[in-house]
Amino acid sequence: MPKLKLTVFRKLYKSLKTPWKPLNWLILGYLIGIENRYIELKSAHEVDVAVRKFKAEYEHATTKPEVKMKKTENGWEMSIGDMKDE
Repeated sequence: MPKLKLTVFRKLYKSLKTPWKPLNWLILGYLIGIENRYIELKSAHEVDVAVRKFKAEYEHATTKPEVKMKKTENGWEMSIGDMKDE
């Protein structure tokens, strides 16, 4: 039997409950669908906030490495950073 996970939705279901069982099943089905979507959205939002907070606290400047090309007798030589001239 499907059950509601959050207390807020359980209280809402109890307040909407009617004496007619088919209508109760319909209400319960809609509430379960809405509750699942609510949980997904809420958890995604909390993760996004936590990631933004983490990045703001621990963000440090990074520099891209400088790629240098040098022509040699065998072709091209690629290096990251300084190359020694030989």
